[in-house]
Amino acid sequence: MNRFPKIVAAVGALTLTAGTLTACGGSDAQTGGTEGEGPTKVVLTSHAAAGTLDELDLEDRVVGLSKTGVFPEALETYADDKYTDVGSLKEPKMDVIAELGPDAILFGGRTRAMEEEFTKLADTVLLGDATNTDTIASNRAKVEEIAALFGAQDKAEEELAEIDEKVAATKEKAADAGTALVLMTSGGKVSVYGAGSRFDLIFNELGMTPAGEVPTEGSHGAPMSWEQIAELDPDHVFVIDRDAAIGNEGEAAAALLDNPVFNRTSAAENDNVHMLDGQNWYLVGSGLGVLGDMVDEIDSAIS
Repeated sequence: MNRFPKIVAAVGALTLTAGTLTACGGSDAQTGGTEGEGPTKVVLTSHAAAGTLDELDLEDRVVGLSKTGVFPEALETYADDKYTDVGSLKEPKMDVIAELGPDAILFGGRTRAMEEEFTKLADTVLLGDATNTDTIASNRAKVEEIAALFGAQDKAEEELAEIDEKVAATKEKAADAGTALVLMTSGGKVSVYGAGSRFDLIFNELGMTPAGEVPTEGSHGAPMSWEQIAELDPDHVFVIDRDAAIGNEGEAAAALLDNPVFNRTSAAENDNVHMLDGQNWYLVGSGLGVLGDMVDEIDSAIS
């Protein structure tokens, strides 16, 4: 028996963004298709794609996904044992995936380097995550791409339109909300994010004004002292507790921020220090449902 079975859902090829779709059965996906068609055995190493399929009522197509480590509450639909654990977001178990015999693999950004290996296990191989820049537009394109595989474009458009409405409403409020800074706490240390960073969604897309110039240094932010943060004096501080998000033990963000230097910032003095859902922001980051929840968090914070 072939250890790496491939199931072609339909004949044809879908041409999409270079590097995101390696091979795809289904010309129906390109032209609109019929709801209920498309891949029937899907493996996911993308939490964002998992959330999207759940929102599109396509969770029954999933046979396995990354569940090792902290599993986001937003994906509780997949907690059932009938969904096979294929490893972590960074280290999927290729032998387990092979045994499942998927006809589609939607992989996450953390496993982008494994794309070529995924093509040996399934005909349809698609990046499931949106980008960290132009997240809203990227998320729309990614959701539409995934929905097209299953003929679920109509339902996707309805939910995408709801996200667009939330974005517009939040952006209008942000215009008068003052300045903002994003902090991530991890291992007793703090790093910051501003415009152009991993969490640029808050600034250039939802309209919050950055609290001064903040270096853009990789996915884990730029180190900054409490004195430097106090000097920026943001009106709003959005906090992501990385340790809590990934299940590591460490000093809780609230305790770490409770110090006399940070407490003299406008954000702290005016109770505008907002603890974000770290699982959504750090582990998932996009997709139908979750992205809308992320926008809701910012909207609620500045309302």
